[in-house]
Amino acid sequence: MNVESVSASSSILTRLRTETRAQHDAIEAALVELTSDGLDRDAYRRTLERFYGFYRPLEMGLWAVGGWGQRDLDVTQRRKTPLLDADLRTLGLANPEDLPVCTELPPHATVAAAFGCLYVLEGATLGGQVISKLLRKSLGVSIENGGRFFHGYGDRSGPMWQAFRASIMTFADTVAIQDEVVAAAKDTFLKMHCWITPQGDNR
Repeated sequence: MNVESVSASSSILTRLRTETRAQHDAIEAALVELTSDGLDRDAYRRTLERFYGFYRPLEMGLWAVGGWGQRDLDVTQRRKTPLLDADLRTLGLANPEDLPVCTELPPHATVAAAFGCLYVLEGATLGGQVISKLLRKSLGVSIENGGRFFHGYGDRSGPMWQAFRASIMTFADTVAIQDEVVAAAKDTFLKMHCWITPQGDNR
């Protein structure tokens, strides 16, 4: 790898962090109810239903891209749809697979676009650790009774994030690739925000 590639590679995470900040902040604002004292179980379940409707079709598309093993990512360990499915069933929804799913997904057909989507999903998993602790206090929700999704990787969250960081930094070794990754990450935030908010019900 030449000097230019190393420089480009080392800055991808900085670019993602800075260039998607507005979209990231909008998502956090949309999910503020999850951290409020007034949250009830019905509202919590509705939020999980919306996430299920977004994650299920997007993850199916991401894994179909293939070649993740060559990039040192075991995506089978990173799937969140099974966690959402388990939580919803625990919370009383008999058939989560019948829920409506998002049809306006971000681009994810190329490896670069898929990495951009994964940046958002993996970052959300990392941030879910904070929400998981708050849910335990406000609703008594744990991994045994509907809290698997936000618990995510649990004690493995740090190592899983570091593995993703290493993979994306190795992959995004040119400015052109970085541009595609960042664009996809921005669009993932936007499409997720649109889907999880009531006014964005694009079923």
